Amino acid sequence: MTFQEAAFVDGGPINGTLLRRQYESSTRSGQGVVESTDLRVLELAVPADGFRITSGAAAIPGTVTAFDGSYYALNIGDHTVPGVAGTGSEGPRSDMVVASFNPSTMFIEPDIITDVDPDATAVPPSYLAGTAAIPLARIDWPVSTGTITQDMIVDLRQMLQERSERVLRVQRGIDPVEYLGNIQDPDWENAPDVVWPDVVIPAWATQVQVVAHWMNMGQFSADLAGGGGSTDARGRGRVALGYGTGGGPTDIQTDYIAYNFNLNTSNGERRSFGLADQQMIPAEMRGQLCNLRLQVSGTVGVRGRLACDEWSTFYVDLNFLERPAMDVT
Repeated sequence: MTFQEAAFVDGGPINGTLLRRQYESSTRSGQGVVESTDLRVLELAVPADGFRITSGAAAIPGTVTAFDGSYYALNIGDHTVPGVAGTGSEGPRSDMVVASFNPSTMFIEPDIITDVDPDATAVPPSYLAGTAAIPLARIDWPVSTGTITQDMIVDLRQMLQERSERVLRVQRGIDPVEYLGNIQDPDWENAPDVVWPDVVIPAWATQVQVVAHWMNMGQFSADLAGGGGSTDARGRGRVALGYGTGGGPTDIQTDYIAYNFNLNTSNGERRSFGLADQQMIPAEMRGQLCNLRLQVSGTVGVRGRLACDEWSTFYVDLNFLERPAMDVT
């Protein structure tokens, strides 16, 4: 091989191999869908022996020769694949739906690789030896089934170039002192009573990773709530991200973390706890201006409280990610 004739020169030819190589270079040999909802494999509007693939685009790296380059796949409107053979009484089966280059038609087309491993997530090497393809979904068939329903479809899409954006919010010191544990299960309170009102969820974000810490709070015998009950400081903590009035699809709440501190000295002690979680972002919240809150719910029957004072520090670290999303409609 040698240098190829220049492309995009007036009167010059358009070399397909060169264009594919250029696309491969621009995508750094990546593969996958361009947007998070591209090329979703969904059940038919009326479930039957087929499925549909939604609009979208993807990059498919060539695998047959060293100079294949990457193929650009584009689907406009739902593409329906009918007449998929179901299973009989002999047992369950898994099929893989792929987008592949068909050298006979010169089109990128959906194809079905039948009877793959039930945990398969990548296109089998034997298939890639003959053409370029990327996985879209796996259909896990039960025994004696002829209708494809959404619960049988496992999404296998990858993002071509996943975007991410980090948002960090910090609160240093609380004056006057606030106490964690006054509001008890099943109710929650903002703890500390600080709201960050300026968090914008990127319009492309489908997932958020959350790391939060309540740090250096005081646990002192003088701060015990009145009445009987344990002197431990116990409860749950979570992070809430929402807009509007909150609740329903307008509020994301992490799974909660439990804290449990025993006061073993009359001098008091400093306490810290944290959480890490990952949550999907519903379509209704993407692109919204949201408020961010740390929240706590104390344990009923416990008198111990944690004092948020001038020495306490709190932070929430949000990492918004672009991952394939089904948004089934």
